[in-house]
Amino acid sequence: MTKFELDEYQKEAVITNGNILLIAGAGAGKTFTITKKVEYLISQNICLPEEILIISFTNKSINDLKKKINYNCSILTFHKLAIQILKDYNQEFNLVSDNYLYYVTNEFFYSLIDIDLIKELLLYFKEYNYQKFLNSFKYKEFSKVIVNIIKIYKTNGCTKDDIKRIYKSNSFLGKYMYIIKNIYEQDLLANNSYDFDDLIIKATKILNNKYRYKYIIVDEFQDTSQIRFNLINKLRILNDAHLFVVGDDYQSIYHFSGCNLNLFLDFAKLVPNSKILKLKYTYRNSQELINISANFIMKNTKQIKKDLISNKHIVKPIELIYYLNPKKAFNKLYQNIKKINSDLLVLGRNNKDIIKFSDNKNINYLTVHSSKGLEAENVILINLVDDTYGFPNQIKNHKIIEELHPSDKEILFAEERRLFYVALTRTKNKVYILVPLFRKSCFIKELKKMIK
Repeated sequence: MTKFELDEYQKEAVITNGNILLIAGAGAGKTFTITKKVEYLISQNICLPEEILIISFTNKSINDLKKKINYNCSILTFHKLAIQILKDYNQEFNLVSDNYLYYVTNEFFYSLIDIDLIKELLLYFKEYNYQKFLNSFKYKEFSKVIVNIIKIYKTNGCTKDDIKRIYKSNSFLGKYMYIIKNIYEQDLLANNSYDFDDLIIKATKILNNKYRYKYIIVDEFQDTSQIRFNLINKLRILNDAHLFVVGDDYQSIYHFSGCNLNLFLDFAKLVPNSKILKLKYTYRNSQELINISANFIMKNTKQIKKDLISNKHIVKPIELIYYLNPKKAFNKLYQNIKKINSDLLVLGRNNKDIIKFSDNKNINYLTVHSSKGLEAENVILINLVDDTYGFPNQIKNHKIIEELHPSDKEILFAEERRLFYVALTRTKNKVYILVPLFRKSCFIKELKKMIK
């Protein structure tokens, strides 16, 4: 089979009509399947190009799809779709920057003159000087939690009952969240301004009759939030449209920004008369790497079992490289791999991880979050240390954030496990993991048992 032919599972996804969740594992050709689905819909006169809506989450993925789909379809992010709907309904608005809520929050605390509130804050945080408090790590974390709670509140379509739950859990934090949320919303209203979540919420609200789309295709569906799902589902209902969503629950790694994996897992319950299909062949990883990574990810009991198949075989696809001196070990490994093949990707958990391993800033380095959707001949993975900012990252969400937007509870580090799966599956060939001799990650201890 050539890379330009559909395999049997891709073909089934292309020709099957109706509401479909297509589960596409790493390297299974989901983008290729989406492009062929569009070609099929148009060639079979099921839809006109302008009746097809294709949604993805980033401008980069949108641009990639536009290069591959040579039809006059709407290929948009959720936010661009919302803006289009608002304009079609003659709604005028101003769009605020993504950090405007941070600005409003800081403006409130920095300009606070209410003596009772200042005393309350100082007492709660055991500080004696308000200016000193504003410059402290305590304030930074406090304001960050407030902003995150408000954002998650909006992106999950929360209600007044959720605010009551916040108050019951932590009346102090709930009080300031409520004050700042009201100031922020009143500020937006007074200036006829929307933030990015407002765009989606308002677009969903004003939709009240048939719109132009008969077929809605959503890429990376595992990263959908509640308000995004509400928008596409309302479009589906109003237009009696078909919904074709594609994704991989193994690669759901954006819980911190409000994405809700349960929308993926419960698709059949949420969308009537729907079918679940799977792409079963992968064209990137070796079968040996697939077996190891699948065994690792399925420790998360809520994940959907895939059983991916590859025709590629590599006896030892994952190599653990132990070190005492991180820079010396990294430089030696990097140069050795570069001699064999220049297509090399270096991945880490955090933006600054590479600093510990290399003085050369020209290295092709990305965080694992940024690498999603990419691939390379070989991958080097760094920072597999047992530490707060190691891999897995050990920073816990605030209790209130977890109550508003609960993450996986059945196993420790469930989302970090998915992130590690993403890291392992970027390679077409081998993954080289740099491991400290002391304080090694619990993921490495687990992986060692699988790769003997």
